[in-house]
Amino acid sequence: MIAPVVLGALLNACLFGGLVVQTYVYYTHFPNDHRAMKLTIAAILASQIAHVIGVSATLWKIAVSGYGNPLTLLIFPLGADVAILFTAITGALVGSSFAFRLWKLSKTRILPLISLALCLLAQSIALTMTVKAFTMTDLVTFETNGKRLITLSLTSRLVCELTLTLSMVWYLRRQRSSTFSRTTTIIDRLVLWTVETGLITSLVVALVMSFFLAMKQNYIWVGIYANLATVNANSLLASLNGRLIFKSVPNESLNMNTLSSSSGGRGRKSQSVVINVTQTIGSAPNVFKYDEGEVQV
Repeated sequence: MIAPVVLGALLNACLFGGLVVQTYVYYTHFPNDHRAMKLTIAAILASQIAHVIGVSATLWKIAVSGYGNPLTLLIFPLGADVAILFTAITGALVGSSFAFRLWKLSKTRILPLISLALCLLAQSIALTMTVKAFTMTDLVTFETNGKRLITLSLTSRLVCELTLTLSMVWYLRRQRSSTFSRTTTIIDRLVLWTVETGLITSLVVALVMSFFLAMKQNYIWVGIYANLATVNANSLLASLNGRLIFKSVPNESLNMNTLSSSSGGRGRKSQSVVINVTQTIGSAPNVFKYDEGEVQV
């Protein structure tokens, strides 16, 4: 158990450093984002600070203060319990943010609500496991009794991540089919960036679940799970900061048709989206503007 925890904690520290840099980039380049999004990023950073403290405390307990004492490995240290708690909190914040962005992009409620429900289910189970982790007396018994709950939590989270990623890609590709040819490069870059940031988190969840089900006795899954929250937070910030890549696109202002929406069974009412791409340093390079609000993609 010592080796996976040590390696996982070291990797987590590196990922946390990347998160801090991404947070700085976000607040520097996108000061005009909605206040709710900026508060969400602040909450995620605060949650990650607590998370990295918990992981570091676990590393110290297992590899330093408890080294050579087999009893140390019988239960999760208090720091690990804290890390599980803030993994759930970070997952809820990130998943809710992605579900909200999917709703603003698609203008439908079904897929965003399904994704949000799966996200909340996974995090609710994680919070339940946190309570059990605080009161555990034997790690092996905890793993055996909680196997179904842990598997359900990871499965829900994996399905949520894949649903959000594939739905975003599908709606972006659908908009691409109705745009002018000069805007296809923008949509293609958005699709590629969405796939890259979304599938990384899905891959980490799949690895945790695979190692837990196949080789939980060597605790490799613990080392990977220690990085799940930080990868999740980095994926959201990478998605937001990815708007900077459009500074390489020439200035243009084009209209494109979006999905039509209907209200109360009445006639269909069409909306339009304006993509403004500028090369003004320090400002958001592309903004999707809707009649009812503004969405940063």
